[in-house]
Amino acid sequence: MKDRRAASSVQPLPVYGERSTSLRQQGWRVRGAHPAFGRADGPPHPDPLPLKGERERGRRAFITNLVACTALFALSSRSAFAQSPYPSHPVRLVVPFPPGGGADLVARLIAPQLQRMLGQSFHVENRAGAAGRIGTAMVAKSDADGLTLLVTTESSLVIAPQTGATLGYDPLKDFAPVSLATRNPIALVVNPSVPATTLAEYIALARARPGALLFASSGVGGPNHLAGEMFNRMAGVAITHVPFAGTGAAIPAVLSNQVGAMWGFLAGLIPHIRAGALRALAVGGRERSAVLPEVPTVAEAGVAGFEAVSWIGILAPAGTPAEALARLGVAVRDALADEKVRTTLTASGADIVASGAAEFAEVIASDYARYAKLKDVFRGEK
Repeated sequence: MKDRRAASSVQPLPVYGERSTSLRQQGWRVRGAHPAFGRADGPPHPDPLPLKGERERGRRAFITNLVACTALFALSSRSAFAQSPYPSHPVRLVVPFPPGGGADLVARLIAPQLQRMLGQSFHVENRAGAAGRIGTAMVAKSDADGLTLLVTTESSLVIAPQTGATLGYDPLKDFAPVSLATRNPIALVVNPSVPATTLAEYIALARARPGALLFASSGVGGPNHLAGEMFNRMAGVAITHVPFAGTGAAIPAVLSNQVGAMWGFLAGLIPHIRAGALRALAVGGRERSAVLPEVPTVAEAGVAGFEAVSWIGILAPAGTPAEALARLGVAVRDALADEKVRTTLTASGADIVASGAAEFAEVIASDYARYAKLKDVFRGEK
């Protein structure tokens, strides 16, 4: 019995002090002063802790790994969002004018088409005020995600900057053109009592009576006003401008012969022209209008190089992803090719363009430079 015990490899447990020394040699920290372990013959701490240095290194490793995992998750989320098809949420079509105008008509015609093609709702929001500047500024300051779009005319982008008014946006830098939707020729009409049946006769009458003839427009600084001022300069005449508070007020003034002539959009003039209440002398487009093919252009009637058209286009905030702009551009052009949309717009006297983004950008830059030459007109009549 004694020999078997001596040969046994089992060694008695060391007392607490010896065990503590052994654990410390292995890099562990032993808690002391605990009542249960205060005696020399007490058991060792059942769950020894790492030394302070080891614990700090472990804590740092955990934080590093946590940050790395969080960053990887965020990157994966952004990548998934970037790869999701545009649009991922409902889209606003902001029209910076009151309901019922040309831009509003275009927006409301293409909205259901875009919704059908792109799978998200497109709703029209009218943000009128300050000749379109308020709504235009709002879109310029929106997130560049393609979920807020601008449907506007040249008034807020290339005319407003020439007036000296505070804009709150840079028309050449704060937007990404999507598509030029339509061109809307401006026509010169007169009351039937005016003794001129052609543009040449009207020019002769104006030259014979400088300053005596009047022309109406929908307001100072609008495309109709500018058409009249450009005509004065290019034809060498002096016809006095009489501004009204919108087309709705200007047309009755010409119908009643309060003012003898008017530059205006065909959409509001066509019914009166066909009824014989107004006489169309010329249209301001490069080509004759499809709805009034018998009426010549101003250029072919004797004022070479004259062009007066209003346009309506769709833009997004600058910085919108190229993929979103490309997909949106294709959808807009397809929407404008819809038979119902085309029929409605053509009947209003509009010429459907449905351009690409680059062509629209060139139009904006060209018209900006052209209207800049009329700064004195805007600022002289403020």
